[in-house]
Amino acid sequence: MAAPYRIRAELAVNGGERKLVFACIENETPDHLALKLAAYLAFWDEDLTLDARHNHPALEGQEFYPDILGVSPDGAVAHWVECGTTAMHKLGKVVRRWPQARISLFKETEAQGQFLRQELERTIPERHERFAIYAWPGRSFREWAGLMSERLSAVGEAAAPSFNLVVNDQIYATDLLKF
Repeated sequence: MAAPYRIRAELAVNGGERKLVFACIENETPDHLALKLAAYLAFWDEDLTLDARHNHPALEGQEFYPDILGVSPDGAVAHWVECGTTAMHKLGKVVRRWPQARISLFKETEAQGQFLRQELERTIPERHERFAIYAWPGRSFREWAGLMSERLSAVGEAAAPSFNLVVNDQIYATDLLKF
């Protein structure tokens, strides 16, 4: 089965329920969509916004946007989430423009997570510790991505960095690595 470019998700996680549509935008791939779903689940209790764009008040006048956004009660950017490849230039701007915001980055592999941490230390040395990087151990991202389908049901518990879910009737449990 080909990986989906849109996921209609029925989620029952941590005692709450939501129905959402995750869709690839611009040049996103199905793997990017799988990363976004995992990131959304990892911060389930924050009820973050998917695909926040120029029409979101917290991002008014900005030339770039996160994959997933969290805002504070006063409407300021509180949590910026990026999945997959992100330019260092963009991350540098994010950390300067929103100095109080948490920044979480999701990568497919441990090697990608380690490399990103080294790049942040090299290119943003004064602020690299503000970034939390999450990555799948070994080759387990392929297992996660393999569970994606156009209609997806997920039930269970999720909180960064742990997942204990039943996804489309298949058990999925893992602890992401944090760098």
